[in-house]
Amino acid sequence: MPSIPDHAPHDRSRQSARAPERGGAQTTLNPQQKETLIVLIALNFCEEYGLLNAEQLDDARASLRALFLRTTGEETMLRKMIGILKINRALNKTFSEMAQILDGIRKSNQSLVAKHHAFQQQLTALAITPDENTRFVGPLLDYAADFLRAVDSFDRQMTEYKDARENEARAAHTFRLAQEAKARLKMRFEKGAGSESQQELQVKNKVIQTFNYAEAESDYQFAKRSAEHIRNEIADSLKSFHVMCQMAMKPEMRSALKISATEGRPPGHDLYSIILKAMETFPRLKVLIPVVQDLLRLYQRSFGMFMLDFDKFNNALGPMTENTEDYFQAKEQDEDVRTKLKKLEQIEALIAFLEEVALLLRDGQAYTYSKYSQTVSQCISRAASKWTHIADALLQMKVSAEAELSTRLA
Repeated sequence: MPSIPDHAPHDRSRQSARAPERGGAQTTLNPQQKETLIVLIALNFCEEYGLLNAEQLDDARASLRALFLRTTGEETMLRKMIGILKINRALNKTFSEMAQILDGIRKSNQSLVAKHHAFQQQLTALAITPDENTRFVGPLLDYAADFLRAVDSFDRQMTEYKDARENEARAAHTFRLAQEAKARLKMRFEKGAGSESQQELQVKNKVIQTFNYAEAESDYQFAKRSAEHIRNEIADSLKSFHVMCQMAMKPEMRSALKISATEGRPPGHDLYSIILKAMETFPRLKVLIPVVQDLLRLYQRSFGMFMLDFDKFNNALGPMTENTEDYFQAKEQDEDVRTKLKKLEQIEALIAFLEEVALLLRDGQAYTYSKYSQTVSQCISRAASKWTHIADALLQMKVSAEAELSTRLA
């Protein structure tokens, strides 16, 4: 559909947006027109799939309207859009990673319980003798019970840690707002400063000091200490956990430093050596070797994964602290981690597309609208691109964007 002429013929940037005169040569697009189509495609996609919140969408729409009033060609709107998407990508990634880590710990716990239950059933079928029970089954089941308690405790502590870090982020955000309010209040007082008496100055200073600030700072420091306390508890639990796992592996592969660094705590029974000796002493128990080895591998793998999970969890906290309001708004929007993962995939694909198509704005070529439209479509439909799985949706958004642009009255 041809463009409807704008009502500002004196403005050259708007004049070039007109449809070509009948019988004349087609005019080329200026930088802002090229940028507008790309941004509008992205905005339509974000609105359709809920990738931006209402405030971000309103701000983006307002910025898009402002785009028509400038001719700098600096791609500020597109860069801003990519920046917002990258923030939202980080927030969705944070939520997804934290949820996946906690879910993974929970599933590991459930898997261990199921494995031990199956092992106990196998022992019952074997009709274990008292001597076998004393020298093999008892120590192994005691170890298994201690291990399950440790995993259950770690599961609980990590959930508490997530809640504590979220509480710390909220308190930190409130404290920052209080600091800003205090600074604004101080500026207002300083602007109105005249020949106040010493008593008036003291009153003003007292107001500045107490204005919704001390309580916010106290709450933040308390939340920070609480979160750090739980973090230290988890670190201590993992040290004990490590020592326990050392006792379930070959002695020559153990870390003597780790075991000796447990502040005098006994390392526990040498489970690996107990099992090895029992298999030699009671030949009929050798039928249990595959399931016992499976349990020992599971112990080692669980500990290693929990160490990695703890590190990953701490690394994932950054975006929540840096964009606290957006994080909790995003969390309230989608509690289901599957929704977050889908949004994360869509955002990553959209960022890749925008960074690629932005090159069209700087390629130095003169495009008529039809040529530019075709080039953008070809970019969207490119085979084996990072945005292939959203290509059909992007083409639909492009149709909507062009319909909006071709009927724009102002």
